[in-house]
Amino acid sequence: MRKATATILVLLIPFLAFSLDTYFSGETSVNMLVSVPPVEDAGRITSTNLVQNLELSAFSDTTTLKLKGGFSYNLQSGAFSPYMEEAYADLFIGSLSFRAGLQQISWGTAEMMSAVDVPCPSDMSDPVNMRKLAVGALKASYDAFPFAMDLYWIPVFTPTALPSSMSPGFEIQGPEAKLGNSEFAAKMSAYTSAGDFSLYGYYGWEDIPSIGIDFTTTPPTPYGEYDRLMMLGASAAVPVGQVTLKGEAAWYPERDAVASASAGLEWIHDDLTLITEAYGEWNKEDESLSGQFGASISYDLLDSDLQITLSGIVEIEKWDGLAEFGVECSITDELSISADLVYAFEGPDEAGTYGAFKDLDCLALQLTYSF
Repeated sequence: MRKATATILVLLIPFLAFSLDTYFSGETSVNMLVSVPPVEDAGRITSTNLVQNLELSAFSDTTTLKLKGGFSYNLQSGAFSPYMEEAYADLFIGSLSFRAGLQQISWGTAEMMSAVDVPCPSDMSDPVNMRKLAVGALKASYDAFPFAMDLYWIPVFTPTALPSSMSPGFEIQGPEAKLGNSEFAAKMSAYTSAGDFSLYGYYGWEDIPSIGIDFTTTPPTPYGEYDRLMMLGASAAVPVGQVTLKGEAAWYPERDAVASASAGLEWIHDDLTLITEAYGEWNKEDESLSGQFGASISYDLLDSDLQITLSGIVEIEKWDGLAEFGVECSITDELSISADLVYAFEGPDEAGTYGAFKDLDCLALQLTYSF
């Protein structure tokens, strides 16, 4: 799918270059990851990368074309890795619009732990920036404010990028690329003075594989597969003064963890932003409830030229978690520097979702030039 998208983009570039309403921007950054205690090789520079992000957009009264991608060059190993974040075209016909191509889909109101944000997988291999991966999709939208509806067809499955500590050690094939294995999604929203409210529906695939052992073979062999996934959900964001109350709930009929929900708030006061969230899952098989709690606080200084952020998530059942302390300073309008200390810790049983990242504890340093 991504090769086909890249081919289409090559054909679109001449149009973008000669459009009257063309905009070009980008970022050039150098980042370095340094391992920190208690990692065994603490102090070692694990990677140094030159990253070039580029974004090209073209607009007309009825169409939009967007191309966003770039490359990463590892200064230590010499590895060159091109990537594409978004590449799509929009067509607007009155209240209707259509989008085709590589796109990022973001659902829900939660900032840290979402119960409904399932269409796009995550890149979990990066302990600092666990960003969403784009999917190739066709989107049809109807917008008649205050109501809106989005329908998605995702023909090719995209899995989550796992960290090496969670890799099964053998290749897992995703669902075969055919019409019957397509993914479908829908969102209906209402934007009112009382708040924003949305309903969601999704039928696709789990983006993290389930691992098992086949005992019918000699010797027994491990296997992995992606299971079917169905989700029905809802979210709300209700402002109350300087506080916005946020909540999500979802039902997963084909999962053991059949129901999940999150609730939290966002408080903005002058240069201070506070976010708190609680997340829970109900497992129908063993009738257990598991939960997580997360919080983030950020403060802007020097007319927002300096931002300090402290955030963390704790998995209550396993008592493992992930904490991050970050500082970002804008030297000029174009030049900035940042440092992020990321620490993952295991629970008493040396288990848990976030404990899997314990060997990736690091200090991330980055210098960025925007144009």
